[in-house]
Amino acid sequence: MIFMRITLLIGSLTGGGAERVVCHLANYLAKQQHIVEILTVSDKISYKPNDNVRLRNMYHESNSKLPKKIINIIRLYRFNKYLRKENVDLYVTFLPELTQLLMRQKVFFKAPVVISERSDPYQYWEKGRNQLCVFKKYFSRGDGYVFQTEEARLYYSTNGIDTRNSIVIPNAINPDFVKEPYIGKHEKEIVSVGRLNIPKNFPLLIRAFAKISEKHQDYILKIYGQGGLLESLKKLTRELGVEEKVEFPGYVNDIPKVLQKASLFVLSSHYEGMPNALAEAMSLGLPCISTDCPVGGPRFLINEEENGILVPVDDDDALADAIERVLNNEDLKEKLGKNARHISERLSSDKIYNMWEEFLVRTANNKNR
Repeated sequence: MIFMRITLLIGSLTGGGAERVVCHLANYLAKQQHIVEILTVSDKISYKPNDNVRLRNMYHESNSKLPKKIINIIRLYRFNKYLRKENVDLYVTFLPELTQLLMRQKVFFKAPVVISERSDPYQYWEKGRNQLCVFKKYFSRGDGYVFQTEEARLYYSTNGIDTRNSIVIPNAINPDFVKEPYIGKHEKEIVSVGRLNIPKNFPLLIRAFAKISEKHQDYILKIYGQGGLLESLKKLTRELGVEEKVEFPGYVNDIPKVLQKASLFVLSSHYEGMPNALAEAMSLGLPCISTDCPVGGPRFLINEEENGILVPVDDDDALADAIERVLNNEDLKEKLGKNARHISERLSSDKIYNMWEEFLVRTANNKNR
């Protein structure tokens, strides 16, 4: 094995699926004796890597009183200085904005770049002709690509990106979610987890819950997470008459502990990459319902009626019907939860991050030949 110096680029290490993947990947690579650094734009942090991973940010903004425009100029200067002076063997980028920034500076460094697509490229790049031109210009400069689904890879290849050196790697299950089956009494709770933003489409879940609430008056809905839509979601619960039955506990550190006691997990997103929240709920043995959203992450995880249920995107009637089916059928609930646990074997950390390491080493070796 060739040991490399690897820099992972991401906006911050605050709570989110991509941020958690970066942290766990960095820890794994460092454990394999690679020299690993995480370079972030912001110094905000929720996930802290192990001590053998170096963490550096472009600017400590927490106590800064400088205008945002000046801070961004300082960040750009420090980023360029880093690219010129640091002896890096490989860069891995995890966000579209940082990928563009890195590719614009590619004349200043020789190390190969692996671009990791974490979401639905159709949603991000189809907002206008200029966006697509930016995508083709800068993302074509990658030396390797990591996708979460085949649908995401197809978008790149159909838009002129050479994806011959690419791989599809789903997210690994966080080891914190690999537990013995919960055998206590399950709470009468329907749960979901995610940022309170538009892509997660929590209004769909609230509307569906409101449709079944009268028949299942002993159930409550809990949505864990933070975000800018909190007040509008609360307003919707009031309008639908379920304000007393819908809770927003915010960000919770020990999410496996609170989830494993629930009766049902629901993912209601408009689109996802590979949804960590869904995979982790499945690994805990929760019966799960998800929208069959692009770019195919839930469909990769769920075998219909075997370890979960898929419903059309933005169809509150279909979601309400699926919720009611599970709540009314103990045998179905037990089957879905029992089969869902096997996802932790398919997506074990060692298996997934070993795939990452092999691909990164191979890409660096190909570039240096």
